[in-house]
Amino acid sequence: MLGLVFDPRPARLAVAGALSRLDPLWALRGPGPLGLRRLPDPVSPGPEWVALEPIFTGVCGSDVTQATLQADWDNPLSGLVSFPHVMGHEIVARVAGPAGADLSVGETVVVNPWLGCAARGLPPCPACAEGMLPLCACQGEPLPGVSGSGIHTGNIRGLPGGMGTRMHAHRSQLRRLPEGLEPRAGVLADPLAVGAHAAEQVLGGGRIATSGLVVVLGAGTIGLAVTASLRRLGAERVMVSAAWPYQRALVEALGAGTISHRPQAVVDQVAEAGGGRLSRPWRGLPWLIAGGAAAVVDAVGSTATAELSLAIVRPGGLVVRVGVGRARRTQATLNYFKEVTVVGSNGYRRDDLDIALGMLAGGDVRWRDWLTHRFPLAAWRVAFRTAARPQEHGAVKVTIAIGENS
Repeated sequence: MLGLVFDPRPARLAVAGALSRLDPLWALRGPGPLGLRRLPDPVSPGPEWVALEPIFTGVCGSDVTQATLQADWDNPLSGLVSFPHVMGHEIVARVAGPAGADLSVGETVVVNPWLGCAARGLPPCPACAEGMLPLCACQGEPLPGVSGSGIHTGNIRGLPGGMGTRMHAHRSQLRRLPEGLEPRAGVLADPLAVGAHAAEQVLGGGRIATSGLVVVLGAGTIGLAVTASLRRLGAERVMVSAAWPYQRALVEALGAGTISHRPQAVVDQVAEAGGGRLSRPWRGLPWLIAGGAAAVVDAVGSTATAELSLAIVRPGGLVVRVGVGRARRTQATLNYFKEVTVVGSNGYRRDDLDIALGMLAGGDVRWRDWLTHRFPLAAWRVAFRTAARPQEHGAVKVTIAIGENS
């Protein structure tokens, strides 16, 4: 098989790590930890695992962060990953091996990358029983028949992800592609499920009224997915910060409004929309001491957007953080002062993937407009560079077509 392998051995990291701090794209130009290799075909971990041939795999923002060596060296999640591994977790694949009574060889499936108790042959922990595999109590525990372990497909030694020509997935991870839906659309099922979970964090349980103002920071794939899901759940007033003109059309197609991505302009526009009153500190960004957004979804995850979220949310409001960037000093005083509830949104529940596939099949999103770029596996460097600089290419979701040669 061919696979795009991330191998962070010290000899590979020494030069690449230093130069990537000066130029984040350096690791995609020269020799580094990521490279296309010829590998032995993977061996099935056990009878509950299905052999797959990936067809399409999306390039996620986390993939770009890893490939360009922009993650923090002390990231706590590094203990839940094993190397070297074949990358890729937004996967559409063809069933290639014995699949049992529920699936047939040749069928097209979407892979839920999260590995919980079922994949480890264990009875479900409380999180897995609720379908929330990202919070599985056994994360990081060994996977029977696999040389490494990790939190999901695409970061585990001995269990190739979707950026390769062969892989295996546990039967519990597979969802059949809805009839009539083009296989390439399935790449968006994973990010849409992430958006569905984040939207539920905002509107679930009546925490925020559907009439309340919700601001989404970021109009990349995840920001769009969150926006689509908020609208699906009935949110009436959604404003999305869009950095580039091509993103605005995609946001407006979802029935949401767009605002600037520049912090000062965001504060001013939210103040106007939410009836807010500004406070101006000696230094730093003005912030809303009254009024503002009922909820803010941070789909960027940087230090700047963490601070901006606190500046524009109303007192007693809600901030949902979907992404995470590199750790830097964060001015978090407003978290306490406004009594803001800040919650994380990690992955998605099992049922969210079914919701996402239903949204794609039902036309809730104009998915063709989201799938902006497609490259063969051999052109992986170009694919990652495009995803790393979306503004230069008008990119939303970059896809690698695994079986294509040119």
